[in-house]
Amino acid sequence: MPASFMEKLQNGERPSCSERRQLVRIVSSEILEVSKCPAKKHVSEIARQMVIAYPKSFRDEINSQVVGSGYDSLLKQLVCRIDNFKRAKAISTPLCGTLEESTKKRKLLYGCINSDPQLLVGETSELQQEKKEKLLVMFQNNESDVKTIYDLMTSTCTSQRNNIQSGKETKDLLDEWPYLFQPAGMKAHFKELTGIDINNSFEESASKDTSVPSDICSEQLPATPCIVVCGENPLTASVYMVAVDQTIVNDHLLSFTEALYLMFSLYYILNISYPVELGATLEFLQRCIFRINPHKGTKVEKREKKRAYSVNPRVLSLTSKIAAFDWGE
Repeated sequence: MPASFMEKLQNGERPSCSERRQLVRIVSSEILEVSKCPAKKHVSEIARQMVIAYPKSFRDEINSQVVGSGYDSLLKQLVCRIDNFKRAKAISTPLCGTLEESTKKRKLLYGCINSDPQLLVGETSELQQEKKEKLLVMFQNNESDVKTIYDLMTSTCTSQRNNIQSGKETKDLLDEWPYLFQPAGMKAHFKELTGIDINNSFEESASKDTSVPSDICSEQLPATPCIVVCGENPLTASVYMVAVDQTIVNDHLLSFTEALYLMFSLYYILNISYPVELGATLEFLQRCIFRINPHKGTKVEKREKKRAYSVNPRVLSLTSKIAAFDWGE
């Protein structure tokens, strides 16, 4: 780390967000040099030792009162960064050369029918780059031609997947493919990936309230996709945000339906496992709302010494009760 950063630690000062992210990147890289698949308990011990060494700089506290273990936020950041590396490794090795040369077969992702799309006949690396640049210009000009955006995002899906599978960070993807985190582009990518055409026929809110919180503490956001409600009540809010990897990727969604679509799709687009505590809820959405029903495997993150079910028993129980419920006339 730079000398100025180390001086801050020695003086008991808290590093800036960018300095902290840089530290997390370096420490995560060093961890992966020692172990390609570190256990969470080992990463937890590293975070604990960092806080013991520099408590005033890293410890989680409010008004001098320690929050939780004191190192939960640092642990979360380390795990998030390491998971990004592992996620890329689980799909493929880093790609090199032109798109035409990227012909290595990759493991088909859970719930996907085309996780490794190939260039269409007539497509080249140059054409893909031209379309990518056109999309960037459209986004900068705040254009709203949904059909053109959808078509361009569909035809450049190969480039998007290569960028995702090579391990690019969410912030970089947001800069290079901004429409990937907007409804039209997300739906195009999700359709290519899963074959599911997300239904957009739900009635949307007509509210014009555009109040968006100006200050979101990203360190308090989970690493997994989530919806941030702008207001006191999720049922009455008129603006929603979606975040992933502790980064707000869309800060102005006027419909909860669109926010839900984007949040759920990111689990597939970025190949993120369902967190254990939300596994049943997300699997219910997957199977009963989005109609993604693989017969084998699970998208819920693995737990040691816990039996893994292809279909969560609670999801089976709920769907059975819904099917048997007398809805009346």
